[in-house]
Amino acid sequence: MQLSATRLLYVLCAIAFLVIIARAYLNVKGPEALQPVVPQYDVEAFAREQLNALQERSFNENIELCGIIFETSDGELGASRKTGGDEATCDLSFFDEPGMVPIASFHTHGRFSREYDGEVPSVTDIRSDIANGMDGYVSTPGGRFWHINHVTGVARLVCGPGCVTQDPRYQTCAGDAIEDRYTVEKLAQRFRTAAPICL
Repeated sequence: MQLSATRLLYVLCAIAFLVIIARAYLNVKGPEALQPVVPQYDVEAFAREQLNALQERSFNENIELCGIIFETSDGELGASRKTGGDEATCDLSFFDEPGMVPIASFHTHGRFSREYDGEVPSVTDIRSDIANGMDGYVSTPGGRFWHINHVTGVARLVCGPGCVTQDPRYQTCAGDAIEDRYTVEKLAQRFRTAAPICL
């Protein structure tokens, strides 16, 4: 009787193992199946929703929060687990899931501070997206929403202050002219220039 139960257990384990292998095999898509098909404006809208939901926590904890937007083999958008960094950085957690392709990063810029030029993407933001080979989206304490094109290396302001949740501490600065587009070179020049005096 004991021998039969042991054999039955082995058979069940073997069947379970075969089911797992079969599912994994069937879930693996060829390169052609992993090409993103969701329009960029839908990805942008999805990124805005993700960032808007993170703003308040980002302000309260004064940290950057980040994640990755992926597309499933069915053409649906999803977001990875959001991770926290510190006041000015956040390391993205990459994943390798069958049937899912990462298409964009997103991150907040923490709470408002006169010590940190948080209303524009940083040089590191653009360079990281270029290196990772995917676009990026950034939200600021003032509620600005930026898109970084990893191919052109250009950060574009999608919408201005209050576009996403704004930090109650945020203060405008008349002397700080924020442009609608930035390259790495233009951002580097901005950061080299003395910050405007805001009263």
